[in-house]
Amino acid sequence: MEIIKPYIDLLDNSKNIILTGAPGTGKTYLAKQIAKQMIGIENDEELEKSKHFDFVQFHPSYDYTDFVEGLRPTKPDENGNIGFEIKNGIFKAFCEKAIETKTEIKTDNFDESWLGLLNEVRKNISENKLTKIGNWEYSLSSVNSLKYVSETSPSKYSFTINKQNVLDTYQGKLARPSGAFKKDMEDVVDYMKDKHNLIDYKKTKINKSNSNNNYVFIIDEINRGEISKIFGELFFAIDPSYRGKKGAVKTQYSNLHENENEVFYIPENVFIIGTMNDIDRSVESFDFAMRRRFTWLEITAEQSAINMNLSAELKNKIQSLNNQISKTDGLNSSYHIGAAYFLNAEGIPREDYDKIWELRIEPLIKEYLRGIPENEDKIDKLKIAYNS
Repeated sequence: MEIIKPYIDLLDNSKNIILTGAPGTGKTYLAKQIAKQMIGIENDEELEKSKHFDFVQFHPSYDYTDFVEGLRPTKPDENGNIGFEIKNGIFKAFCEKAIETKTEIKTDNFDESWLGLLNEVRKNISENKLTKIGNWEYSLSSVNSLKYVSETSPSKYSFTINKQNVLDTYQGKLARPSGAFKKDMEDVVDYMKDKHNLIDYKKTKINKSNSNNNYVFIIDEINRGEISKIFGELFFAIDPSYRGKKGAVKTQYSNLHENENEVFYIPENVFIIGTMNDIDRSVESFDFAMRRRFTWLEITAEQSAINMNLSAELKNKIQSLNNQISKTDGLNSSYHIGAAYFLNAEGIPREDYDKIWELRIEPLIKEYLRGIPENEDKIDKLKIAYNS
């Protein structure tokens, strides 16, 4: 789409953009159109399923642990014990997918080897014996995890190792937050290599010219969250000039990582689109340090009418109404009416203009003018402009 191309070029060059404007100017809609073009996807359904895309809406209670990383309670184990483990937030997890896609693909037969191990343990259980791996003899838990019991300890302590634990160890990742049972999981990996043909974990370079290498992250209502608190130290890494390893930082929970010196960075193939309304009272909370890390683009009501392919009649109606809004004391262009107010649920322009005024536009304008002198006269003038 030719209409979208300037936005794509801007995002490609600046990495981070914010679409700002009056309500109803289709900022979120436009952000998704840009995302589809950036990652080569045809429709909204494919976009929602794509691993190259993610979407979040900020709100006042959203914080760093939701966005970057934090501690989360674990499910009770078979003994009913609940612990805590460090979990990636939505943005960090998204960036790690992008890093992996940009630099490597995984080549392994882990799933087949794991299934072979489970079948061996089941067969041994049917013959009333356990499977010796490393220092332990294993059976299976009710959820197909390996299970061993310490018969020599007074409490006969039991422990389970699940598939993800072993996969993380196989790939060189942190298998458990404490690392206390890392050796046991390494023994399982070695056993799978020896008995079930598990190949060494490989990382194979992919073609960097791959057109499906872009990742787009949309932050809707970006100004409604406390930006500095949510991004934390990433306010440095998000800078377009510090993308990649040169902008790597330690996260606030780095002391809980297996390697305390582990760093995190935002790769060059991650693009961020934020949206925000000009008249939102929380706009002022967007601090200047973060502001300069984004390129700001205003989507006017007139531009929204073009983006949404409205008829000439509707464009004239919107322009007439918005011209009068600009002339109204107490209002300005930030209060203009965008094209989205004239669309139905399927995104098709409506023609019942009286109903649109009565149910959508007039209630909004009344809210705008609440407490402003002579607001009834102002509303009448706006209605005349709307109908002219």
